[in-house]
Amino acid sequence: MGAEITDIKMEELVSIVGELAGKYTGYESTSITYEKAEQLMGAVLYCIREVMQAGGGAAVFSKEISAGVLYERGAFLVEEKTKKALALYNEILPEFDSYGNRFLQDTFAEGLPEFFRRYDCKFEPQDTILTLDYPVMKDMSGCTGIDRIYEYILCIQEEQRFLRKFPRESVIRILKKYNTEYEETPDNICEIVMRTSEGEFSAPEEVVEICV
Repeated sequence: MGAEITDIKMEELVSIVGELAGKYTGYESTSITYEKAEQLMGAVLYCIREVMQAGGGAAVFSKEISAGVLYERGAFLVEEKTKKALALYNEILPEFDSYGNRFLQDTFAEGLPEFFRRYDCKFEPQDTILTLDYPVMKDMSGCTGIDRIYEYILCIQEEQRFLRKFPRESVIRILKKYNTEYEETPDNICEIVMRTSEGEFSAPEEVVEICV
């Protein structure tokens, strides 16, 4: 049976939160609000879960590894994933095309840079910050913070790869045929093209895996 967060003693978690609270206040005060303590506990649990996801659950737990070490490892993974997500975003951006959809444009071109400016991977890694109003073809309701943002960017990358395999004017034509006001609707444009493109043009020879 796999290990769970509940296998870690509460006093160990409280100790980590106390250390994190000291860093948050610059060690100038030992007092923080209840809400801030909850936020920091959420940060600790988020980082430990990150280790569990990366290490296969039970494999990361042993008597030789303290909760503090697990937290530090998780915090490192969160920081590395944040860097990886930003690098991926910057890789996609130069050729990014919203095809006129305002929700895709606003979320990817304006929202995500704001996320990377505001994201606090040390004290609140669990905060997704954005509402991600443009929907992707994958259920990410179970993800928060950088986990959700990274998966979201991966999905956008796959969508962009798929759409670029067709002439831009053909994609626009399909979208307008589906809805003349597609530019102002929060619909996934890749899904529209996939479902309504039959007969509009020949499908690419390669099999394209979309993020689902």
